[in-house]
Amino acid sequence: MSTEYDVTLVASDGTTTKIRIIDSINPLPFSDRWSGDAAMLGSSGGVVASWGTGNAVLHTGPGAAGNVTLEGFNKSTKAGDTGSGSKTSDLGEFPGGDLTWTCDKVD
Repeated sequence: MSTEYDVTLVASDGTTTKIRIIDSINPLPFSDRWSGDAAMLGSSGGVVASWGTGNAVLHTGPGAAGNVTLEGFNKSTKAGDTGSGSKTSDLGEFPGGDLTWTCDKVD
């Protein structure tokens, strides 16, 4: 059984978007995924990496070209938790740079 996190991202200019992070029970690397609005992030989904670092890195572009880093987001994140992060590409309408995240729901 997987754990799914619904998360709201807010850019420093107030732009918002929602994503879903799926923490699968599969222990193989790159089995965890995220999904969201392709128009906002430049991709409708991809791989989640770096859980072991205490951050979640959502790959949004080809290769390592784009990613969204959610600092402090990990497998123990609960609904209502918040944090900061960044987007390192200009893909999509959601601007690059600093952002905040809020975990809205955990299933």
